[in-house]
Amino acid sequence: MKDLKIITIDELHSSIRSFIIQSKVDINDYEDMKASVLNMIKEGYMFNMDRDRLRDAMEDLTFMLLPTDDAIKDRVERGLEYDDSSDDPFDELSDDGEVEDIGSVTNLE
Repeated sequence: MKDLKIITIDELHSSIRSFIIQSKVDINDYEDMKASVLNMIKEGYMFNMDRDRLRDAMEDLTFMLLPTDDAIKDRVERGLEYDDSSDDPFDELSDDGEVEDIGSVTNLE
């Protein structure tokens, strides 16, 4: 069995970058980045994080390597968009599916 190399969020970007450099892989699109991460897993790298965080890092690194690729730029930009539809803790769905403002909380005792 292979030795495991646990990758945490703090070292995520640098670990993927180092693997790409050491493996002398050419990243020409996001599919190449996916293949590299799959090869990392095959070699014993374990990503100790949510898969969404891993995908974000893969997109960031691909864009860093291919800044003129409009498709990956669009992916990164979409990830940077602010989604305020579910961030307000004071909005609640009523029985009929409409959003109700339940007001501000003034007494937390």
